[in-house]
Amino acid sequence: MGTLYQSLDTKRTQFRRLILLPGESGDFHDPLFGTLEMVWFDESPEYEALSYVWGPTSPAERMVLNGKEINITPNLAGALRQLRWPGSTRLLWVDALCINQGDLEEKAHQIKLMRPIYALASGVLVWLGPGTDATDAAMRSIEKFDKAIWSTYDFQVNFMELLYRPWFTRIWVVQEFVVGWNPKENPKIGCGSVWVPWISFFTAWAHFNDNLPVIDAEYTKQYQQSLSSTFERSWIDQVTDVPPPPTSSLASLEDQILTGLRAAFGSNFLPQTGHANMTELLNNIRANPAVWIARNAVIRHCSYESPVAKAYWRWLELRKIVPVAYCGFLMHARGTVAISQKSLSFEKILKGTMNLRSTDARDRIYGILGLVSKEARDAIPVDYHKEPAWTFVPTMSYIIQHEADGFALLGLMWQTRHFKTPIPSWVPDFTVSADYYDEHNPVFLRGSCANVAWSWKQDTTVSEDHTTLSTSGVSFGRVMHIISFVDGDRDYYVDRFREIQTLVNDKCPPGQEPLWRTLIGIRNTDPEVCKPFAQCWDVLMGRAHERGGEALKMFQDALLPIVQKRKFFITDTGFAGVATPMIREGDTVAIIPGMVRAAVLREADLEDLKIHIKEAMKKQVTVFHRITAFAYVACHDREEFERLEKAGLENWKDHVCLNREMDKFHII
Repeated sequence: MGTLYQSLDTKRTQFRRLILLPGESGDFHDPLFGTLEMVWFDESPEYEALSYVWGPTSPAERMVLNGKEINITPNLAGALRQLRWPGSTRLLWVDALCINQGDLEEKAHQIKLMRPIYALASGVLVWLGPGTDATDAAMRSIEKFDKAIWSTYDFQVNFMELLYRPWFTRIWVVQEFVVGWNPKENPKIGCGSVWVPWISFFTAWAHFNDNLPVIDAEYTKQYQQSLSSTFERSWIDQVTDVPPPPTSSLASLEDQILTGLRAAFGSNFLPQTGHANMTELLNNIRANPAVWIARNAVIRHCSYESPVAKAYWRWLELRKIVPVAYCGFLMHARGTVAISQKSLSFEKILKGTMNLRSTDARDRIYGILGLVSKEARDAIPVDYHKEPAWTFVPTMSYIIQHEADGFALLGLMWQTRHFKTPIPSWVPDFTVSADYYDEHNPVFLRGSCANVAWSWKQDTTVSEDHTTLSTSGVSFGRVMHIISFVDGDRDYYVDRFREIQTLVNDKCPPGQEPLWRTLIGIRNTDPEVCKPFAQCWDVLMGRAHERGGEALKMFQDALLPIVQKRKFFITDTGFAGVATPMIREGDTVAIIPGMVRAAVLREADLEDLKIHIKEAMKKQVTVFHRITAFAYVACHDREEFERLEKAGLENWKDHVCLNREMDKFHII
């Protein structure tokens, strides 16, 4: 953009504001015109700050800025047209226009000012994008503050479309919304032509979260009604004769039918079909394939193709993209930062924003600097010349050394990293979104012994060059045996489970927790949660008879998805467990204080790592490790551990699994 921008006076914390001019004819689609004006914080300039998502750059829209034609994104153009006043200018701060995006030094300087820019604005305007019939209906209901409507199915579906807007998945908007605080003019949230106070929107959002079962209930209701109608005589009589399926595909049809019936009516579905037992039902399917093929088409339509079904699956997907807890995080963050004028820890922010993304990976950290303390901001240099990975290194170094629960972040973000630059293994890839079904559910890979390490006193230091983390931990020994799982049928997995059971009986001490608990990595001891797993396991291992296909469903829905992503291992000290896929024989499994999971450590070949470890070598360290995976470690005496835990577990060495000396690990 060359001469479009004059240099800012960084000594007086100068920034630019946009003077948005009215349209020439008053038409919504009039060309956009504006000028930039340099202002200083100490002059208390008037302006409103826009919080929005840049969005796709194509097809570009045109705007005349300071007399020059420039390209802007369609989403920004839509926002400016909605915000433009018909007969007067409007003063705004818009990052894409007010910061010279081509000047990395200016950009780094202005990022440090984001907190005061939004905090001192006369108002914050959150733009979600253009409206649709669904979003307009939802926004009108919020505008009227009609709580009765907020509990309805239609509102739930319409409001869901608002949450699908990119604003709810971008990292920069968090601090833009959170720090903006003007007692006279609270933030407004706009979609299309409708703008509402932020408190109204968030109240509706909380109602949406409280009424999530409404969408599930409507889906189940339609499913049950449609499927029930297929057992009426009038429906059956209308089914035309269809050639029976090949014998080879009959079993597949039976599985689909049973899955559909179970989804609609639960495990006790036989009365709905008019059959006394499973044998009678299966015989009917084989004798009347035409009816059951047609019925299966109804199941498929109700499951995936009807409008209600599509809304249901869209709702399930939304829970991964915008977790239910995100609303509460934003409310808490705003109350802490804007209202109470306090700061948040990196650990709390990064946990609360695991679902968010940024175009530039470095912005995953830079985009939240306005929410942390000045000490934390000063410790993280804003430098767009550096690789993204090396933005995360000083960040994690600060977190480990200054935040009590910060080390837990590494256990929450275990996925394979995407960095080409070799960086320390104790530094997470903060760009990887957490998976709803694993990372947001702390029972997975969180064993009882590892769990107690959460409260241990940490003995951790980071070298001056940020390459080496020195810490103490309890080792469970070296991995001696590994059993992997590949794709296979139920019989394949049963054979593998029996192989594992034999290995456990041979290598592990008596009193080992049940193998099913180890395989799924679950710490929960609630009988209501555990009983179905135990029953499924007994059926799989031939110790009990299957009833109504419940064990098969449990295996397919709960057990199989977990074990497919894990590897089973046994160490040379007799500890068994499951780990993420990168574990190998020879690795060490250890508890490190502060982590929520046991870590898998691998001795590092320094010649291959190309990481500077000069600081560590000063201490005459000869063995270094890298964190390569995380694990659930089975407890040798769960009942005793639970008794000690309830008693307070003042001395963790009282438990057999933990009665050992701490080892020192140097992790790079």
